Amino acid sequence: MKKKILYGVFVLLSFLAEAGYRWNFLKEIVPFPWAEFWYHTLNYFFRDLLLSWVALFLYAQRRRIRDRVKRYFPVVVVGTLYLADALFMVSYLELDPGFMTVLSVLAGLFNNIVLVLLAAMCYHHWPNRVMKGLYFLAYYVTCLLILGDGIYFWNTSMHVESVLFDNLNIYAAKGILSTTENWQLGLLAAVMLLFIPLFRVVHPRRHKPNLPWSLLCVVLFALGLNGSYVLLAEGTYHATDSVSGLDIEVDMEKSRKPTRAMVAYPINVNFFHKAFFKTDKVVHDPWKYQERTLSDKDKAALEELGILPKQKIVPRKQPAYDRVVMLILESVHRDYLHHYNPNIPADATPYLDSLVKKYPRIDHYYSSAVPTTQGLNATFRSQLVYDKDLPGERQPSLFRILQQAGFEGYFINASSRYYANEYREYPAQFGMEHYLAKEDLGNMGYKGASGWGFHNDVMYDAALKTLAENRDKKLFLVCKTLDMHQPYPYYGYTYAEMPEDVRDNGTATVCGMYWVDKTIQHFFEEASRQGLMDDRTLFIVTSDHNPHSGGEYKTLVTNPQDKQSVAPIPVIFISKNLAPLADLDESMYASQQDMAPTLLTLLGQPVPQEFLGRDLLQPVPHPYALGYFGGKAYYYSADRNFVATLDEETPDTEEKDALANYIMYGYVKRHIEFMK
Repeated sequence: MKKKILYGVFVLLSFLAEAGYRWNFLKEIVPFPWAEFWYHTLNYFFRDLLLSWVALFLYAQRRRIRDRVKRYFPVVVVGTLYLADALFMVSYLELDPGFMTVLSVLAGLFNNIVLVLLAAMCYHHWPNRVMKGLYFLAYYVTCLLILGDGIYFWNTSMHVESVLFDNLNIYAAKGILSTTENWQLGLLAAVMLLFIPLFRVVHPRRHKPNLPWSLLCVVLFALGLNGSYVLLAEGTYHATDSVSGLDIEVDMEKSRKPTRAMVAYPINVNFFHKAFFKTDKVVHDPWKYQERTLSDKDKAALEELGILPKQKIVPRKQPAYDRVVMLILESVHRDYLHHYNPNIPADATPYLDSLVKKYPRIDHYYSSAVPTTQGLNATFRSQLVYDKDLPGERQPSLFRILQQAGFEGYFINASSRYYANEYREYPAQFGMEHYLAKEDLGNMGYKGASGWGFHNDVMYDAALKTLAENRDKKLFLVCKTLDMHQPYPYYGYTYAEMPEDVRDNGTATVCGMYWVDKTIQHFFEEASRQGLMDDRTLFIVTSDHNPHSGGEYKTLVTNPQDKQSVAPIPVIFISKNLAPLADLDESMYASQQDMAPTLLTLLGQPVPQEFLGRDLLQPVPHPYALGYFGGKAYYYSADRNFVATLDEETPDTEEKDALANYIMYGYVKRHIEFMK
């Protein structure tokens, strides 16, 4: 009874402490934000309760803990290693130390030790060399995966398996190594040697554990813990969403869900699961759909949307330009420019704003796909769905067509050629003749690459050098930057070097855009100084995709429509000769899939029938933007916007059904054609 009273007092004091702290934090706000007060008070109060239950459980088991630690010491090593990794991720990702974060760590702790625990239980039940070997293998591989994954996450904010198993080959493995510093690899090797003597196994006792009962307990505990985590993660979000006055907390909670999931994932299980990862497909078995076609109802709806009938594209008789230089900015939303968004300080993007005002642009230009590879696929091949199963060399692309017409094709990439299998994927799929990545630039004498790759200033210097070397040739040059990649954009200046309203804005994104702006300015000033800006050269400034994540992106961009996975990105056309672009309608809706047809038309080249996009210089009755991501098709125009889920059995509108079928059957047609 006395213990219950003491615990009741603890509960009361904990609640009062959390409420008092939150009251002092919010009391100056008028009117007082009661919803926020109760949200944070209960969040941290439940956190305290959860931790107290864990402490009480450990206290109740204190007499057994020493024995279990000795008996299952390798499991303890794995658990300790995971906790260090999890706490690092929580700190690095700036997760709130509230109830759900603590629960995700507890779930992750169990999930990451469970394989080693099962191996230990089997060894103690069947104490032979084979079981001991399997026990050591489970222990050592799990340690390796946790430690290696932690180091890789440190450098990239990504998990190893998400890169390695997207395309399982030696290039993916080299990509892992190329983004890891030498001292980190040395640390990994040293610690892995240390893990060998830490595998201490006591001699099994005469009385073996009840294996069926132990397994049942493990299964029930796993189901209970993970079920609670999943249900509470969804419940917390929906409960928060239902309370007025918690808009910011709702956005934050939505962004935290996938981040906490990374903490809760079993690294060892997820690692091997990813080994069987398949590319996201519109349909898993295209052959089942080979006889299907768009219905008359679908065609009527697509005509109303402006998608059908397909525009007949007539290329220019004479090329308008001899050289096209495309600067593709990493993860830059249209509304990261002050010109489009007053939330961005004017001092952050003055040069980009001047380009927008001076040169032709499209104000409603949308990403057609995310992430980078899919965005490039839309830009270079005018397709919405990137299917790595299809042979790239058989598919028409902007690079292939221009190179056949006598253009030199260059793609300069800031990241490692081994990252995400890009060295194998990009030349094979997109067909650029010259592919230069981080390693190639390093061999050329460029210095200062980070774990990710080279920064904007180096990339633009390399692009200028390439342009200068080809000033009298036909050239298609693409420079893909890196510095605005989430979650922490690079901004190349000290705090004191940035304008006051930029540095005091409080967001890394704004500071990053200041760096983007200054390096773009340097590029064009240097191009002008070297005489590289002339009547026969067209420069294009655009982005690979919008940030497509939460946090600062959701805060800085105000229009809910523009916060979706497919969202507006900048596109600016720059040249001393703007006459060929006189018919460009800056107010129309367009997307990345329209870039390749437009450039081919400008350069006097035929546009393949397979390209989905249209020539932006030829007017159409109903201009639109189209995108695809994660099984959803996105449509935007001046009079409507909607999202169609491709596997939805009963869409609520005919236009959603028609768009989903258009994407799906177009994908099937291409897949079957190229896989014959």
